[in-house]
Amino acid sequence: MFVRVWACLAVLMVACGASERAPAEEEVASVVPRLEPAPESPDPVYSPFVVRLDDTPFSVISFKVDGMSLASDEQQHVYETIAEGLALELGSQMHHDPHSADPANHVACEGEHVYVDMWQSGSGWGYSLWSGCGEDDQFAHREISVPNEPDDRLASIDSLTTDIARELRRAVAENCFNRHC
Repeated sequence: MFVRVWACLAVLMVACGASERAPAEEEVASVVPRLEPAPESPDPVYSPFVVRLDDTPFSVISFKVDGMSLASDEQQHVYETIAEGLALELGSQMHHDPHSADPANHVACEGEHVYVDMWQSGSGWGYSLWSGCGEDDQFAHREISVPNEPDDRLASIDSLTTDIARELRRAVAENCFNRHC
């Protein structure tokens, strides 16, 4: 049986033009087309869920998502859960605002507005808080480790929203909404 399989392989190699020596890496590279990695989307995704606040220096919190690999059917659920969790942490209300999901509505920075950029890090979540569009307007940049299994980030949303709320409370207490204070 072994001899028959070997004979078939030998005939196949001769028919395909295989030689005794293995081709050099350069030869393989010249024959095999090089595939470039898919480009990252240059456009961030904006959540249609916002948090509205009273009695703070800012009245709206919106969310921009960069670097989250979520299935499209899971995205809305995650965005809503994050906004609702943050609203609960801050004693406020979450609102569905389809206009905030439109990137065209984020071309100019507004006063009394906090922007939350979010991403998935290797061990959990990452976020940054912004009071405007300039580099100096970032007043927090943090990564949160997931206490549960790494693939179960949904279970860790409470940790994420608790940390964001803590950073927002600190900024309000210190009246510090930029990088330099």
